[in-house]
Amino acid sequence: MRVSVEKLPQSSVRLDIVADQEEFEAALDRAFRRVNQQVRIPGFRPGKAPRFIVEQRLGREVIVEEAQRQIMDSLYRQALDQEGLIPVSEPDVEVYQDEPVGFRVEVQVYPTVDLGAYREVRVEPREVEVTDEDIERTLADIQKANALWVEPKEPRTPVDGDQVLIDLEVTRDGEQFQQPLKGGAFVLGEHSLFPQIEEAIKALHPSESAEFDLTFSEDDEKAAPEIRGLTLHYRVTLNEIKERELPEIDDELAKSVGDYETLDDLRAAIRKDLLRARAAAARREVIEQAVEAMAAQASVEIPPAMIERQLDQEVEQLRRQLAQQGSSLEEYLRFEGQTLEEFKEARRDETARRLRNSLVLEAFAEAEGIDATEEELTEEIERLSAPSENPDQMRQIYSSPYFRDLLLDEVKNRKVLDRLIELVTEGRGAVVGEGAEVLREAEAEAPAEQPATEEAAAAEESAAPADADAAEEPSPAAAAAEARAADPDETTP
Repeated sequence: MRVSVEKLPQSSVRLDIVADQEEFEAALDRAFRRVNQQVRIPGFRPGKAPRFIVEQRLGREVIVEEAQRQIMDSLYRQALDQEGLIPVSEPDVEVYQDEPVGFRVEVQVYPTVDLGAYREVRVEPREVEVTDEDIERTLADIQKANALWVEPKEPRTPVDGDQVLIDLEVTRDGEQFQQPLKGGAFVLGEHSLFPQIEEAIKALHPSESAEFDLTFSEDDEKAAPEIRGLTLHYRVTLNEIKERELPEIDDELAKSVGDYETLDDLRAAIRKDLLRARAAAARREVIEQAVEAMAAQASVEIPPAMIERQLDQEVEQLRRQLAQQGSSLEEYLRFEGQTLEEFKEARRDETARRLRNSLVLEAFAEAEGIDATEEELTEEIERLSAPSENPDQMRQIYSSPYFRDLLLDEVKNRKVLDRLIELVTEGRGAVVGEGAEVLREAEAEAPAEQPATEEAAAAEESAAPADADAAEEPSPAAAAAEARAADPDETTP
C-alpha cells in the first residue's frame, strides 16, 4: 500500500491510497470465491464454476468492485494508523483507479495543537476579603429567610416585600387566553410579575379587583414569544396580604439556624463561608484566565464535525434535563421562539470556544507529562469509599471499568489544573492571603464530603441502605454566604 497525505483547512486531510498489486490480487481471489458462492451457473455447483466463466457471465467488473469493497476499508484504516490520524467525520471517497485500486479520501481528523510558548503565560493570583458589611448583609439575608409571614395589623394596600395571594385571568377578544390562576402566591418586588400587574396589585385592598389591558411589542424580550405583538386583557383579584415578621438578630437566631451557641459564632461561620466561596470563585477565575491566555497563543483548528457532535450532545443533555422536569425540548424551543437549528447556531461559538480550551488543556497535559497512575486511582477509590456506610461495596463499584475510567479522568484533571496554576502563578497559587488557607482547608475536607463526579454520587446513592439518613444539607449560614458570594447585589428571599 502506498499512502500520501495532504493537509486541508479545518483539520481535514486528503489521503491518496493505492493498493499493492499483490494485495489487490489476493483481494480479487477472495472476491471471486465470494461471488462464485452467490451465483447460479448452469452445469456447475455453487462455488465450482471456473473463474473465466464467471467473468464472462457477470463481467469482470463485478469481481473488481467486490474486491475494492472488501479491501478499501482495510486500506483506509491501515492508512489512518500509519499516519497517526483519528477521524472525527464520515469520509468522502473517490475511486480513481480500478486495478490495483487507488482512491482518495477526504476526512476531518482529531486536531493537533501547537501550544507555542505556553510556559510564558502568567496570571496574577487573587486576594479575597470579607468585610463587616458583607457579614451584616448575609445576616440580613438569614434574618429574612427565617421571617414569619403574618397579616398586617392595620388594613392597607400591598407594598414591595409583601406576599400577596391573587387570582389572575387573562383573555383576548373576550376569549380565555390561558388557564386562570387561583390563589397564586407572589412576593412583590421579588418575583417576576409584569410591572403593570404589580402596580395594579399595589392599588388594591383584599377582595378588590382591577382590570386593564397590556400590549406587548413584537421585540419585547421580557415577554414570552407567544404573547409578543398581542394586546391582552387582565383581571387581577387580591385575596390576601402578608408581611414579614423579622426575628431579632441575636443568639437565638444563631441557635435556630445551625450549630451555633452565639451570634458571634454565626458571624465567624459566615465569614469563613464567604471567604471559602470567594476563594473558590477566584481560583476558577485564575484557571479560566490561564486557559484563555494559553488558548489565545496556541494554534489549533477545530474540525466542524467535532463542534456539531458536541452541539448534538448538548441538545440531548438539555432534552434529558427538561424531561426530568416534566417538560420537553420542543416546549422549550417554542418558548424561546427558536428552531432547533437556530438554538444550535446561537451556541456554536461558545461550544467551539470550550472545545478549543479542552483541546489546549489536553495538549498541556501531554506537554507536561501529566497522567494519573494506578496508585493515585487506588487512593481516589479509597478516598471516596471510606466515608460511605458500605465502603466495601463502594470500592467494588468504583473499581469497575466504567468508574475506573471516570475516576482516572478526574484525578488527571485535578493534576492538570494544579500544575497549570503552579506554572502561570510561578508557584504562588491561585489565591493568596487569608483566602488561600481557607481554600486549602476546604479542599482537604472535600474528599470526605462529596464524590468526585455526578456518576460517583449516583453510585453511592444506589449503594446506600434504604433507611439511610438523607445527606446533610449546607447550613443556612453557608447557603446564604454562597448566595451572597455568587451575587453580592442579590438578596435571597
